[in-house]
Amino acid sequence: MADFRGINRRQVCFLITFGNFIYRLANKMRQRRGKKDKENVIYFLLVSYALMSINTIYLPKIIYNSLKNPHTQLNSIPNSAVNPLLFNSTNAYNHLSYQLDIGYRVPGTADHDECADWIRSQMLTRTDEVVTHEFSILGIDCKNIFGKINTQKEKIVIFGAHWDSRAVAEKDPDPAKQNDPIPGANDGASGVAVLMEFARVLYQLKGNIDAQIWFLFIDAEDQGKSNGIYGIEGWDWCEGAKEFTENIDDFYDSTSKEIECFILLDMVGGTNLRFIRESWSSSSLHDAIWEIGRALGYTDEFPLNPLWMQIIDDHRYFKHIGIPSIDLIIDFSTGNSEWDHHHKQSDNLSNIDQNSLDVTGKTIEKFIRVYYFDDSSGDGWNDNYPTWVIWIFTISGGITLGLISIKLIHKVKIRKIQELHSTNNHETDLN
Repeated sequence: MADFRGINRRQVCFLITFGNFIYRLANKMRQRRGKKDKENVIYFLLVSYALMSINTIYLPKIIYNSLKNPHTQLNSIPNSAVNPLLFNSTNAYNHLSYQLDIGYRVPGTADHDECADWIRSQMLTRTDEVVTHEFSILGIDCKNIFGKINTQKEKIVIFGAHWDSRAVAEKDPDPAKQNDPIPGANDGASGVAVLMEFARVLYQLKGNIDAQIWFLFIDAEDQGKSNGIYGIEGWDWCEGAKEFTENIDDFYDSTSKEIECFILLDMVGGTNLRFIRESWSSSSLHDAIWEIGRALGYTDEFPLNPLWMQIIDDHRYFKHIGIPSIDLIIDFSTGNSEWDHHHKQSDNLSNIDQNSLDVTGKTIEKFIRVYYFDDSSGDGWNDNYPTWVIWIFTISGGITLGLISIKLIHKVKIRKIQELHSTNNHETDLN
């Protein structure tokens, strides 16, 4: 399993830097103080190694996983004949188009109810279990819908997208259209479309996946106040995510299972896709997904130095309850956005790029293959490293500590004997 609460690239770099510092310092000590202190230098190095080796969780993880580094693996052909990526962007595009055919997915409308029924029916064919989380905001009925696969697994990974569309187009350049609902092709339908196809893929592969996966369709995300105008009067942003995270313990046994991370897909299907670095997102999770995306060749979509922005979005509520989270989202509001259709009538099918759906879907599929596939699949790695790795570091660390202890005890005994001889000699001189 991946641990996005624990070690990330920065920590590994720190440990490498620390090891290099020890090595250089030891050399300087040996050069300055000569051979007489050679033993002290050796003790210094042994102690440093022992302090690292004694941790039988993190040191094996660093060494073993570095040997099976996903970045190294991903530098090979991305969509190999051995383990081809199965995400089909045509399917995703059709799912997106179908949502627009349903109509405006505004809470409290018939189109909204029809879309909910469609999501649930699709999940019933793609997951092991489907759950509907019903709630109401100011008297309007809403529902979060999610499907689960591998429900017996202890580790849980959640992929989410909001499925409602905004009730007004307050940013539209035509004032006459600002009170009309938006199509929501990118802002809503794209994330749903990718999740729908992604669920189909992972359901086929679930026997190889060493985690429980949730596909969460979040309602009531996009009706807050913008430019002085509410989507629905009195509503805040991310109402569905608030309700879900407040009641999340109702959906799994938190005493025996753990939610490892939450990945949100929002506005992932537009033209000129370029993801930002959302500042509320967990850095370790961001680094993992960025490495995968870039290694797959999507360097424009996952830029080396992405724009930093802070976004009010569903992932924040998962982060607030301690779940490592990331928002895969674009710049939609700075004025320099390469997709300038947010909360406008132009958020329609003509400003969708099927390739953007492909990039997003294949990146998250590869993420699962790298971090959550069984090693036998030949596609990824996990933290269930072999027992021999743990034993090597545990035994070697124990032997090292034992040798240091024996040597220190021996030195203490010699020092005491020398002090005793010194005292006896002093008494002899006095006599």
